[in-house]
Amino acid sequence: MNNKTLDHLLIAITVLLDLCFVATAIVVAYWVRFESGWTPEALALHKGGTPPLDDYFRLIPLMVIIWLITLKALKLYHPESNATFLAFWTLCKAACISLIATLAALFFIYHHDAYSRWVMLLATGFSLVWLFLGRLVLHRFRQSIHAQGVGVNRLAIVGNYDARVENFIHVLQAKADSGYEVVGIINETAISSQPSAVSKREIGVTNPSHSLLTESRKPKAESQLQSLGKSQDVLELVRKHRLDTLFIVSPTVPNDTILQILHACEGVPIQINVLPELSEFIRDSRNTITFFDGIPVLQLRETPMQGVRGIVKRFIDIVLSASALIVLSPLMLIIVITIRLTSPGKAIFRQERVGRGGKPFHIYKFRSMRADAEEKVGHVWAKSDDPRQTPLGKFLRRWSLDELPQFLNVLKGDMSLVGPRPEMSGLIDTFSESIPHYLARQRVKSGMTGWAQVNGLRGNTSLEERISYDRYYIENWSLGLDIKIILKTLWAIKKGSR
Repeated sequence: MNNKTLDHLLIAITVLLDLCFVATAIVVAYWVRFESGWTPEALALHKGGTPPLDDYFRLIPLMVIIWLITLKALKLYHPESNATFLAFWTLCKAACISLIATLAALFFIYHHDAYSRWVMLLATGFSLVWLFLGRLVLHRFRQSIHAQGVGVNRLAIVGNYDARVENFIHVLQAKADSGYEVVGIINETAISSQPSAVSKREIGVTNPSHSLLTESRKPKAESQLQSLGKSQDVLELVRKHRLDTLFIVSPTVPNDTILQILHACEGVPIQINVLPELSEFIRDSRNTITFFDGIPVLQLRETPMQGVRGIVKRFIDIVLSASALIVLSPLMLIIVITIRLTSPGKAIFRQERVGRGGKPFHIYKFRSMRADAEEKVGHVWAKSDDPRQTPLGKFLRRWSLDELPQFLNVLKGDMSLVGPRPEMSGLIDTFSESIPHYLARQRVKSGMTGWAQVNGLRGNTSLEERISYDRYYIENWSLGLDIKIILKTLWAIKKGSR
């Protein structure tokens, strides 16, 4: 689990807690006002008998929606800043806005019913306290998780150690809960073991209030970064040190080197950012600019399918693959028996394929060819009229029944239901050298079906076109697109054209 996924998970938990706190606050406020006897009758605005609790249950959806909209509008769903005093005062503003909005909504929606203003006021107060305490607990939990190395992005800086790098390191050290662990620096020359301090004038700080090197924030000891190696070995270094993020210091790293790094890391799921000086890269609208305490960071590429949507995608994979294995188990048993009766050899065919990050795994399929099909020809693509196919195998391949065991690969986590089709390990080197951006497919999990396949690019078809469709899927991925691909796949199977 990386830092972004952890943050999205904590945000989801925060939203659920907020919902529970606001709903509970209404019930507790009702009890305090009408059942506890703690409210002096002289101060009670509501006269008469005790109203039924069911009337106040109707307020729960209304208050929850108002609170959630207000909290979202005031940007109170940021795990890294939810435990500060500034966040508490922002919560106070959210409480006031929610109270006013609730009273206004009561006037227009439930104007025929009389609701206790004390209940509204108490519910708002309880919600304020509980929401802040919940955020404080989750913030401490986030820090403890990071201390255990969970949800921490391992980061390396590409470039020579200079004022900009030192500046950036100070920011990360000052933000202990940033979720980043600086592993070292990747450069062309050895770095000094005692980097000199850099003055504000040298860095060009114009606003002392935003200086990253003020004495109150500057660490006592100078940053000392481990030299990991040289930029031409970046792919080996990324794998060796299990890096999640690269920060490239653009003034000290030539554009050609940046492009080489992007190409070398194309097949691994790593986020690549640039600390820009003059950002000609900004012309690309897909690039995102973020800030580390005032330092602009240009994100050239983001790790896809992370965060809450990535968790939902994996959850869908588990549920649907497990359901498919259960429902289709009688059919799969019949296929196994039929294969064994009609041709010699094992019923399940295992072959090494390459998945996310270049990690090899064994894919499972029902054997549709002779048992010795690869002995003389090696790793080659099968053709629609391949003479190595058995009569039963030809039927299985036409209706995609040979791929049913891959639901087990999905359940194990080797594959996803939707994604680029996994390639045979023996062909990766050849294709990566001859086809541009081929390794980009390895940034995500391989799939049982994909955008290329539902557009007719299956089997022995143009590899360049398939790569183009796979890249489109990776760059434009959404859960809606996954559902669309699954539905189109089922329709193609129904017609027997897949």
